Amino acid sequence: MVVAVSDAFNVESLYREHGSRLRWIVRRIVKNPQDADDITQSAFERLLKTDVEARPVRDESAFLTTIATNLARNHLRHRNTVQRHSESVAHHYTDVFVQSRTPAESAMPSEAREQALQAAIRSLPPKCRTAFVLCKLKGLTYQQAAERMGVSSHMVKKHIQRGMALCAARLQSGDKPGSNTTGAGNDAG
Repeated sequence: MVVAVSDAFNVESLYREHGSRLRWIVRRIVKNPQDADDITQSAFERLLKTDVEARPVRDESAFLTTIATNLARNHLRHRNTVQRHSESVAHHYTDVFVQSRTPAESAMPSEAREQALQAAIRSLPPKCRTAFVLCKLKGLTYQQAAERMGVSSHMVKKHIQRGMALCAARLQSGDKPGSNTTGAGNDAG
């Protein structure tokens, strides 16, 4: 049986007493006032969901501080993971241009390069194109794309690698849309 924490503690008085201090601690960790407010609120929400019969709380202040600092650290880890993933997605997206740039392409206006890349992506086999767009352009993880596509994350990775290679080859060779010199029409996976 879960006993509401409000029966054991006066949450409102705890918030008045500890809210500012918790927000200050969390703000020092995450370095963002809005995130600090959200995390502080989440710490009090967690306190409200605590089963005080199963796990009695002896020091409410220390308990709240532990909850808030753990939430703040989790937030930082998540933010760093998202940032690393975003950088890797941007890196892979630009790899297509870097691999395919010839001296003639370097002189090509950026709009023409963008159109060439879009044509190369459109020419990909359906599964490669879907995986490429979901992961490289929309920023989904391999697992999220795999769930949407109904395949394993390993297959998503293979489709993306193949798509990157086909796009790079197409951009290097200067193939016109509709030509099939790269073998992109064969979608055996």
